[in-house]
Amino acid sequence: MDYVWIALLVLIIMGKRQLAPRPVSARIVTVPLILALYGGYLAAKLSVGVGETASLLIGLGLGAAVGLYQGRFVRVFEQGGVWMTQGSVVTLGIWLLSIPLRLVIKYGFTELFHIPVKLTGSYMFVPYLFSLSGIMLGRAVYLIIKYPDEFQQAAGVSRQERNYINRGHRF
Repeated sequence: MDYVWIALLVLIIMGKRQLAPRPVSARIVTVPLILALYGGYLAAKLSVGVGETASLLIGLGLGAAVGLYQGRFVRVFEQGGVWMTQGSVVTLGIWLLSIPLRLVIKYGFTELFHIPVKLTGSYMFVPYLFSLSGIMLGRAVYLIIKYPDEFQQAAGVSRQERNYINRGHRF
């Protein structure tokens, strides 16, 4: 019963973070990449099989699709000279609805095809690393494509520097 309360607490904290405004920074890309690389390292360390690797990659891909869709509902705005992103109730709903899909992939895919699973016990979080990093990367890709000037400005690159670089020049 304690696990239910812990899971509920985690959901509330994650939900609150989904709705909180955050400054745009390189973390929008680096954090999900680090999560995916760490998950890949753990999967390689345990020598997971082809089937379980496919399950992880499907989770990553589905997460990216969810993140791309979720990005449509993220607000990007300027506050005090700093570009910010903020989720909405819709992004929170999309995230919550994706949880059962991730569980179906994690358990259903491997059961359906009788895939031996090594990522259990203390490593059962690894599929979630792939899924969450996919969601975060998908959202980041959508936002960077939709708001390229804002993200480049947040990265400290001026419009003149971008035009100079786009013409094929280097500093």
